[in-house]
Amino acid sequence: MRTVRTILAALVAALLLVGGLSASAGAGSLPKRVIDEVPPRTKQVSYNAFKLKGTVSEPQVDGTLLPYAGQKVKILKKACGSCKWRTVKKVKTNDSGVFKTRIYAPDKGRWKWRSKVDHSNGFGNTKGKVWTLYFD
Repeated sequence: MRTVRTILAALVAALLLVGGLSASAGAGSLPKRVIDEVPPRTKQVSYNAFKLKGTVSEPQVDGTLLPYAGQKVKILKKACGSCKWRTVKKVKTNDSGVFKTRIYAPDKGRWKWRSKVDHSNGFGNTKGKVWTLYFD
């Protein structure tokens, strides 16, 4: 009786382990949205402010891209290399999937910026390019 329980416990543990691995592998394999951004270095608005403009779209099965209209895009900032990404702003896209916001450069040092769209509707988390702003 004890051997049967031991074998059953080992089988249940193995099934749970395999099920957990397949669930985590499935979460990472979700399709991503497409974030296309204009480099902020070319769009200086004021002394330390730059305009970040981007377009978010969702790829479809037939190969077309639909705009990610009226949805939230997070703007993340990182103040140092070992610091964590922090959400600074949440902006909404327009009907064409375009978002616009101002990002800033510090007087001293460097700040890294990026955009992010959280997972929803069968798409995974999507992160934009990392932009570093600073003054020489």
